[in-house]
Amino acid sequence: MQKIILLKAKTDFMKSIRFILPMLALGFALLSTGCKKKKDETPGGGGNTPTVTNYTRKAYVEDFTGTWCGWCPLMTYTLEQKQQQHGSKLIFVGMHYGPSPSYPFDPFHSNAFIPLMNRYGINAYPTGLVNRQTVVSSSTLASNIDFAVAAESFVGIKLETTVTGTDCALKTTVKFGSDFSKKNVKLVLMLIEDDLKYNQANYLANNSSYQGHPYYSAGNPMPNFTHNGVFRRSISANLEGDVIPVANTGLGGQYVNNTTVSVTGIPAGKGKIVALVINDTGSNTSTQVLNAQSVIIGQMQNF
Repeated sequence: MQKIILLKAKTDFMKSIRFILPMLALGFALLSTGCKKKKDETPGGGGNTPTVTNYTRKAYVEDFTGTWCGWCPLMTYTLEQKQQQHGSKLIFVGMHYGPSPSYPFDPFHSNAFIPLMNRYGINAYPTGLVNRQTVVSSSTLASNIDFAVAAESFVGIKLETTVTGTDCALKTTVKFGSDFSKKNVKLVLMLIEDDLKYNQANYLANNSSYQGHPYYSAGNPMPNFTHNGVFRRSISANLEGDVIPVANTGLGGQYVNNTTVSVTGIPAGKGKIVALVINDTGSNTSTQVLNAQSVIIGQMQNF
């Protein structure tokens, strides 16, 4: 009799196990599903999560200016102050307009950025273009720079330069910490120069509205004014960039570009390479610089 009772208990236990084990498996499956992170759009113009790496955001500003432009020192001064505040996190390039040998004349003029001006409808000076997305005046430049610096970026840029005579070997490496394979990603490369001297028109001089400004007593024009970040020429095919192949722009992707840049006429330590990685949507409001980088010619700048 005792043996029969034990056999019945064993049978009941095995039935319970057959019922409990599937329930436990279902519970674990639901728990696993509930813990998975849903895909969503990442900030900063990125692709889909998960991201593996985010990189230091560099705010980028194109300053459309002219040595003949008396109000342009307002934007120049703001850019210099913001660069002191943000350091290497702010990169700006002076796009000097002045094609006429009489007026307006600017010795640093280039036709290379005229298509960019036309695309964004820029026809007044000074005008700033922040991250190829926001057109700003002198009064709104500072706040837009602060906003841009604070954003995230999932694109990293490394620049390596080696100078031999008047040639600079440039290696640009771009890494993608998010999936950009559905974006129209382009690489823009340009040569800029610092410490160029030329008289600068200055309408702030002796202007009662700017008595507290450092340029109030600087004269008009300001003699031998120092112009930094002056655009000299495009290294990429144009300033709207060369397409980076889709195969390289996925999550964890990498793209390497090697080229040779002529640095004839650029004094040692004064020339820089600026690189932009942009998402060009074809629209002026949604196109943006995903990140920027700069390096002094002859040096290396890591991601």
